Amino acid sequence: MAPLFWFVMPVISYNDQPIPTPSLPVPIPFSSLPAVYKTATRPQSANTIAQILNTLSLYPLAVDGKAFSTLSLVFTDNVVANYSAPIGVVSGLSNISAVIESSLAPVDTQHSYGTQVLEILGNDRARSLSYFAASHFGRGSYYGEVLYSHGQYQDTWIRGSDDEWRIDTRNLVYMGPLVGNTSIFTPQR
Repeated sequence: MAPLFWFVMPVISYNDQPIPTPSLPVPIPFSSLPAVYKTATRPQSANTIAQILNTLSLYPLAVDGKAFSTLSLVFTDNVVANYSAPIGVVSGLSNISAVIESSLAPVDTQHSYGTQVLEILGNDRARSLSYFAASHFGRGSYYGEVLYSHGQYQDTWIRGSDDEWRIDTRNLVYMGPLVGNTSIFTPQR
């Protein structure tokens, strides 16, 4: 089985730390993550961290609740996201909402966050890394069958003119194979 992630990464730097090019999201290699986020252990604004983490928490609520229009609370209008195979790179809030809604239509889901690290890069930029576990539950003839995925969301954030933080780029990086029955994504009639 081919790996579900790759390690090609054009980079720019901020404070001598490599960060993904915002216009083309690419994953940060696993082995580089501790060095990339090493300044996250320094004092940062507790209010900003709480605002970003609370906004990040809206993503699983929107997706699991199938309230896809509320993804506007999480993403910028011009967001670029690399959802890895089979979805790939998607640009724009409306396209991301439509792709997620369409791909998850045949299943119910539960997304959970684990390890999280956040780094404020200035007054209007930040980046975060969130480990996730996602359970996809089959419906109809697939009731009782599940597909599990485990990975990371590698996000860059911008503070908008409304003073709200939203994700500007996202990488979904799988940390292992999908486990379970992929057929549960087959549309039921």
